[in-house]
Amino acid sequence: MIRANGFNLASAGEDDITFRLEEIFENRLMRDDSGDFDVGFIRSVTRESATANHDESSIGRKPDLVFRLKRELCQTHNRVQDALFAECKPVGREHPLNEHYCAVGKKTSGIERFVCGAYASAMEQALMIAFVRDGFQITRHLVDKLAIRTTRAGLGEPTALSCVVAATNKDCQGLYLTNHQRLFSWPDGRRATPIDLYHSWHDC
Repeated sequence: MIRANGFNLASAGEDDITFRLEEIFENRLMRDDSGDFDVGFIRSVTRESATANHDESSIGRKPDLVFRLKRELCQTHNRVQDALFAECKPVGREHPLNEHYCAVGKKTSGIERFVCGAYASAMEQALMIAFVRDGFQITRHLVDKLAIRTTRAGLGEPTALSCVVAATNKDCQGLYLTNHQRLFSWPDGRRATPIDLYHSWHDC
């Protein structure tokens, strides 16, 4: 839909693209229930809305996109965090995986934020969205990066990448899944259960 509106994804930065995503969800998809894209379980979509980490030592964390959920029974111990948190990262020669998407111990980290409890600490599923350039492929480049021993340790020993939804066009590489151990405990003292991360890579 963003492409159809004539927006040039190839020259856009991360903030520009996530702004367009928020706008499309809130002003188009959330208002039109006639399509085949079910958003009935989503209450709202916000960009960079402040949230707290797992122990509330930092209350100004800003995930790229937050899909607030609409459901009667919430299974999480923290209803404020009952949401699908999405982290968006550019991937390409100018944005190497080890400096951004798969970074460990850097301010620009992606996956790591879900493992250490910075984002989605009360949830067991989250989303990584990649804006891909230079021919990078999820089934090659991400697989190779997640196989590196030091990277694996910092990213919660991810499971092998598995395909959830196969690609249907050249612009989207499909939807993939990894599972990660988490390195923090919940407020009740229990160690946080692993988190499923869905990976959605889009050629930009």
